[in-house]
Amino acid sequence: MRYPFVIMDLNGTLVDTFDDLTAALNEVLAAHGRAALDAAHARQGSGEGLRQLLRAAFQATGPHLSDPEAGALLLEFRTAYERHLGTRARLYSGVAATLQTLAQNGVKMAVLTNKPEAPSLKLMGQQGIAAWFDYLVAGDGEVARKPDPDGMDVLLGQLGARPDQALMVGSSRIDLETARNARVAIALVDHDPACSVRGMGADYVLDHFGKLAALVLGQRPSGVFHI
Repeated sequence: MRYPFVIMDLNGTLVDTFDDLTAALNEVLAAHGRAALDAAHARQGSGEGLRQLLRAAFQATGPHLSDPEAGALLLEFRTAYERHLGTRARLYSGVAATLQTLAQNGVKMAVLTNKPEAPSLKLMGQQGIAAWFDYLVAGDGEVARKPDPDGMDVLLGQLGARPDQALMVGSSRIDLETARNARVAIALVDHDPACSVRGMGADYVLDHFGKLAALVLGQRPSGVFHI
């Protein structure tokens, strides 16, 4: 086995939640007299967290938000996000079967996300994947958010893993930076050709989530995957 411990991003890597996120964002924008945005906006800012996504959306549709304004609107956005979450979300192809294969082979898994803990746990339950993961570190706790390595370090400690024993699986530059900061190998899943992660410098690039099991279990040669 190449990597006995795997730490995964959630939204945009395991679950496609961009339509849910876009609906919540547009609800807040409409309530404040701003124009709607399409899902491409949510995809571009998906790794930055809800506050930064909110600020970018208001910047794209009119005057910038001040720090106090952003703070005041964040609760409104989080409430809308939790209300919409799961209404359109779906697992990416190959996720369920891959998680089952990894678990059956003794791989220990955890989730590291910048999204809040409560909706993350709700989403994992809705999608039927919660049982595969031993731990979760979310973006609204006491640990610094990605790309800071603190969340990764916490999970490595909980899993009992050394950095060289672990693989992070993500889908954005934030995930790449997090892994580099924590000295952990990184595999990026290239879900969306329009926002391709190829060329970012990841250790591995997968064009389908289902190819992760072969990488983790050591059934393919090491190197960058473009398969």
